[in-house]
Amino acid sequence: MISRDEFWRLVRFGFVGGGATLVDLGSSFALFHSWPGINEHVVTTLAFSVAFWFSFFGHRYITFQKQGAVGKFLLVALFSLVVRNLILSGLLFAGLSGLLPVVIATLTVTMLTYVLSRIWVFA
Repeated sequence: MISRDEFWRLVRFGFVGGGATLVDLGSSFALFHSWPGINEHVVTTLAFSVAFWFSFFGHRYITFQKQGAVGKFLLVALFSLVVRNLILSGLLFAGLSGLLPVVIATLTVTMLTYVLSRIWVFA
C-alpha cells in the first residue's frame, strides 16, 4: 500500500506528466502537419526538446516540490528518449508509421521517468 503523500505525488506527476506529454504530442502533431514526410525520429527528438523544460519545472514546483537537479533530470530524460526511440524503431520495423508509434513509444516510458525522477533526481 502506498502512503497518502506518495498517492498525491503520483497524482501530481500524472498531471504534470500529462501536460508534458500533451506538449510533446502537440509538438509532434504540429511537426507532422507542418512538414509532411518528416522522419519520425526527428519529430520525437524535437518534441522531446520542447517538452523537457515544461516537464522539469512542473516536476520541480508541482510534483516533487523540491529543487531537483537539472543535470540529473536531463540524464533521466535522455535515457528515456533513448528507450523511447528504441521502442519507436521496433514499432516502425513492425510496420506502423506516423503519429501512432510516436504516441505508443511516448506513453510507454512514463513510469520509467517517474521512478528515476523520484529516487534519483528529486530525492
